[in-house]
Amino acid sequence: MIKYVVPVLTCLRNEREIDVDSCLRLYDHLIENKMDGIAVFGTSGEFPHIPLAEKKRLIKAASSVIKGKAEFIVGTGSMDVNETVELSNYAFNEGADTVIIVSPFYYGLSEDSVFEYYSRAAKNIRGNIYLYNFPDRTSYSISPKTVLKLALKHPNIIGIKDTLPDMAHTVEIIKTVKPVLPEFQIFHAYDNSFAYTVLSGGNGCIGILPNIAPRLFSNWAKAAREKDLDTISIIQKKVDKLMDILWFHSPFLATCKAVLVEQGIFSSDTMTFPFLKYPEEKKAALKEFMKEFA
Repeated sequence: MIKYVVPVLTCLRNEREIDVDSCLRLYDHLIENKMDGIAVFGTSGEFPHIPLAEKKRLIKAASSVIKGKAEFIVGTGSMDVNETVELSNYAFNEGADTVIIVSPFYYGLSEDSVFEYYSRAAKNIRGNIYLYNFPDRTSYSISPKTVLKLALKHPNIIGIKDTLPDMAHTVEIIKTVKPVLPEFQIFHAYDNSFAYTVLSGGNGCIGILPNIAPRLFSNWAKAAREKDLDTISIIQKKVDKLMDILWFHSPFLATCKAVLVEQGIFSSDTMTFPFLKYPEEKKAALKEFMKEFA
């Protein structure tokens, strides 16, 4: 199953309050442009900075827009496994299809600790789970052997998002897990690695750039499903160019929010504190850059 999932940005009224209407407008736009899945409160959604009550408010509203039209995924990872379980089960009660759980961050964990964290979560969560490996943020990586061990023990662990700049680790997960569990879903996080992931036997990508150019990426997924190598190659070159936008400003979330405001989808490019907005003096150049991808 080849899929392209977009971890959506979160529009804010202020540093702590979500603009639900703008978020729903984005989800509608992504669904109209045929994205396979929408992940609310992934890294792109600024999940560590948003209060739990606000998360629940958006999850409830999002369900009515996404459910049945695209895979409805909710990021529920927390340093506290009990909070992870609580938010995951809340999401399932509100109609989520899957939750995606980043492993605990800040402290480096042993493989045994990672296994125990996800095992406790999986035993208490009433639905399907994607693991989320992000060593740049957690200071350690989930090994392919641990991925397989977790998937064999817990049938509700059905996939993983692997977030590393290159493909080596993702390919090792594919080689380790797919021969044993061919239905296990393996996604890379970098948009320009979508085709490589699919050609290596993975399932696709969970990446940020469809927020700002969804039709490009849904067309790419369609071409991959149809084994249309010419179209895959043409779109690869466009995506390689679009990837440059991630280096315009830090954090790149602010850049993408500025694009969504320009497109009339978000009402504001407000960021959670201490992130800063995309600089006003650079917006003309950003608008010019995006013309090629309209």
